[in-house]
Amino acid sequence: MIFYFSGTGNSLYAARHLAQATGERLVSIPKEMAERTSPKEYTLSAEERIGFVFPIHSWGPPEIVLRFIRQLHFTNYQKQYCYFVATCGDDMGCTRQILERALSAIGICLHAGFSLLMPNTYIALPGFDIDAPEIQKQKLENAVPELERIEKEVCSKTTAFRLHPGSMPRLKSYLILPLFKRFLINDKYFHTTDRCIACGKCVRICPVHNIKLEDKHPKWQGNCTACLACYHVCPQRAIYFFAKKDKGQYLHPDLLRYGKENY
Repeated sequence: MIFYFSGTGNSLYAARHLAQATGERLVSIPKEMAERTSPKEYTLSAEERIGFVFPIHSWGPPEIVLRFIRQLHFTNYQKQYCYFVATCGDDMGCTRQILERALSAIGICLHAGFSLLMPNTYIALPGFDIDAPEIQKQKLENAVPELERIEKEVCSKTTAFRLHPGSMPRLKSYLILPLFKRFLINDKYFHTTDRCIACGKCVRICPVHNIKLEDKHPKWQGNCTACLACYHVCPQRAIYFFAKKDKGQYLHPDLLRYGKENY
């Protein structure tokens, strides 16, 4: 089975292709967190793979992914092949080590990991923005053969780690990431302008159902994952994080084309 989390669609794209290549089912982490009691129990077949697909959040796995793993329990676990695919705009820091530690704590052995370069989505801090259109196009084109390569290795259960930790990975993952979790996974920084038309797109795209329309304006409910999907989907550019203006918007083309029925 493939456990996945996605905000703007990059990881959903990768997860769908992996599911098609392996014939294994997709499991939405936010949906399981909302609908299942703890612990999250799943029965494995002898040849089944365990996959995790998620975006990089500040050089580490999203906190919702780590919370989910802490609640995981597998019946018939016999060291089945376990891997992860992390989509990232640039580098991923010490994501492997963080995930490996979380899985080891519940008795799961990690056999493989892959980073998949995709268009940038983070816009919330100075110096961060989406990629220029030509860079987005190039990243999406390059992702196709790279994902095919990942699929082949996953299907053959290859033990491999093809990752891009980048420069100063420990500084990014063990200093900046904790600060990000402490101060920036917080929806109190979102606000809307009078351009809002109450279309509800931000409500529908939120993977954790953290937004409600109240008095014809979106209201965040205190359970944000900082994926920024609400910001990127707004057709009126009426959602701000802090007071960030003049930043771009991005959603994966498949999300625009096919919707988010698997969220």
